Amino acid sequence: MRFIVADWGTTRFRGYLIENETVLDQVSSDEGVSALQKGQHRDVFLRQCGPWLQAEPDAPVLLVGMVGSREGWVEAPYATCPAGPAEIAQALVPVDLGNGRKGHIIPGLFCEPAPGAADVMRGEETLVLGAGIDNGLICSAGTHPKWILMRNGRIERFATYMTGEMYALLREHSMIGRPATQPEDPKGFDLGIEAAERNAGEARVGLLHLLFSARASVVSNRMHSSLLAPYLSGLLTGDEINGALAQFGRPASVTILAAPERAELYVHALKRHGIEAEIKDTQQALIAGLARIARQHALS
Repeated sequence: MRFIVADWGTTRFRGYLIENETVLDQVSSDEGVSALQKGQHRDVFLRQCGPWLQAEPDAPVLLVGMVGSREGWVEAPYATCPAGPAEIAQALVPVDLGNGRKGHIIPGLFCEPAPGAADVMRGEETLVLGAGIDNGLICSAGTHPKWILMRNGRIERFATYMTGEMYALLREHSMIGRPATQPEDPKGFDLGIEAAERNAGEARVGLLHLLFSARASVVSNRMHSSLLAPYLSGLLTGDEINGALAQFGRPASVTILAAPERAELYVHALKRHGIEAEIKDTQQALIAGLARIARQHALS
């Protein structure tokens, strides 16, 4: 089957014409959700994907990502975990493309990973459903990494961490990261991971103290300034992994969905815990997940 997809994030628009799980054509632009005002989304979509709509009058149209947020085309209410392709397909939200044609926004997911805690995702659910993991733990690593537990082909629950955003805040807007210098020494990453590991054991002093201690180590000449930025990355990544393992247990393996450079850091960090990691291609996972939802939508 052929279908048309808009992977519409905060900063980028990416459109795909897909047959089964093969990309036949694609377009992209910097017309992300944050660059648009209400009422502009349909015009952008038609400009980017209009030729495919004309050539494929019967192709389903799916929109995924922040396009379904409050800042997007139409706010799509979150589906609730546990959820698989069938539940997500039932929660699709229609949008008018004109001339009697409709597209459907994939809704994203809500869960409560722990009592009193709320969590949401938009877009990662589609990646995860295309990763080929029916039972196991997946880490979708990005600005806000998400750890997702799969059970019987459905997303059972998940937890989001502020790792990437916190690193950016510390580096760009905090006195903690101000002393860091270039070129960076990658050995700092392992030093940060080691500090996070100690903090998970009997030598626990707390992440907030360790963050300030990083600055103190540089200004007191106990750590070279070239180590600081990788150290902060390792410390935050290690703390994230500690939290995820505390929530989801210690699996034999974890599937990583991330850009290769970032994914390799997770592979390295997890190996220190005796956990194997497999890296999956994010675009391939996205297309496979979209195909599963599109097939389910066609059946409903």
